[in-house]
Amino acid sequence: MIFDPITRTIYTDNGELIKKMNCPYKVHWDNLEINNSKVRMCNKCDREIINTEYISDDELLDMIKNNPDTCLKIDLNQNNIKIINNVFFEQK
Repeated sequence: MIFDPITRTIYTDNGELIKKMNCPYKVHWDNLEINNSKVRMCNKCDREIINTEYISDDELLDMIKNNPDTCLKIDLNQNNIKIINNVFFEQK
């Protein structure tokens, strides 16, 4: 996965848009109700938040296609994330 922290947009490794993230509540992961290691529940919006650290690009893309309102947790230090800025995609 590729993440642009400036635009808060996540892409597949091939540059396909997965989701532009926007959470008005900005609840910290540790303050969410624990369901399991991959999913937690937000009490503010009543949605599940998926931990992207354990999910492949294809799985995540399928999840978002099936439910565009899916919330995501991205840790900038996780192994399956590459951090870029939006200049990378503007030059393509």
